[in-house]
Amino acid sequence: MKDLAAAGVQFPPTACACLLIHGDRRYFEAGREAVRALLARSDLEIFVALGEGRGPRPPRSPRVRVERLPPLREKDDRAHRFLAKFAALEACLRATRASHLVLLDADAVLVRPLRAEDVQEALGDNPLAMVEQTGIRGSDMDRGRFLEHYVAHSLAFIAPDAPAPPLARFRFFNSGVVLMTRDEAGSILRWARERMEASGAHRVGSHMIADQDYLQVWANALHPGRCRELDWTWNHCEHWDDPFPRAGARFLHFSNFCEGPSRQSLARIRAARRGRSSRGGDLWRWLRVGASS
Repeated sequence: MKDLAAAGVQFPPTACACLLIHGDRRYFEAGREAVRALLARSDLEIFVALGEGRGPRPPRSPRVRVERLPPLREKDDRAHRFLAKFAALEACLRATRASHLVLLDADAVLVRPLRAEDVQEALGDNPLAMVEQTGIRGSDMDRGRFLEHYVAHSLAFIAPDAPAPPLARFRFFNSGVVLMTRDEAGSILRWARERMEASGAHRVGSHMIADQDYLQVWANALHPGRCRELDWTWNHCEHWDDPFPRAGARFLHFSNFCEGPSRQSLARIRAARRGRSSRGGDLWRWLRVGASS
C-alpha cells in the first residue's frame, strides 16, 4: 500500500488531550469536570492516566481512553507525583496516533471551543508552546526573580553546565497547559527519562524539581526559540493573573500551588465547566467573588 504521507498527501491535524489524575479524591473530581469540558467544547481525543488514589472515574465516551499507571517507585519524594506526568505522556503516545498533544493539569478547564486545527495554528512553526507565568499573586515575583529561581534550582539540578539565558529571552513557562507536536513529545520524554534516571531525589534544598522544571530547561537552555509563547488565554490562572477570571480565556486554571482543589474551588470548577453560575447571574463575576468568599 502506498505511503500517502511520504507521498506528500496532507491529512487534517488530529489532537489528543492528556491528563494525569492523581492523589487526593478532589483531584479526581476536578479531573472529571475537566474531561467533561473537553467532551463538550472540543473535538480532541482524550487520554486520562490515573495515578494513585481513588475518586470518580472520567465519563465514558468513545473519545475517552483511561489507563491506570503503575505505582510510583519513590513515594517519599513529593516531586514524583508531578514527574508522573511524563509517564502519563508516554502512555498517551502509545494509545493515540494524534499528530498534536495538549498536556493539561487536572484543574485546567476548557471554557471556549477548541479544535485540533486551533492547536496546530497556535503552535505555528514551533513544536512546543506554553504560557509564561508572570508572577505570583500577593508577592513581588516577576520575570527577574523567576530567572534567579530557575538558575538556582531548575538549571542547577537538570543541566548545571548549561548557561543561564539573558533576562530578555527567559520565560518562566507554566506547565498547566502545554501544546506540542507528537515528535517533540517523544524527544522531550527520551531526554527527561535519561536525566531522571541519572538523578536522585528531585529537590534542591526545600524546592522540588518537577515536570515544569524539565520543560523550562528544555525551552530556555537546551532549545531556545523552540517554544512559542502563547497568550494568556491558553492558561488563565488565578495563581498569577489578576483579575481572574477575565472573559476571553480559553482555559481557566484553578491551581492553588500544589495544595489540591478545595471544596470551594471544586464548586467554581464545576460552574466553569457548565458555563453558568450555580446561583444564576454573571458567571465571571461569580467566579471572582467565589475566590474570596
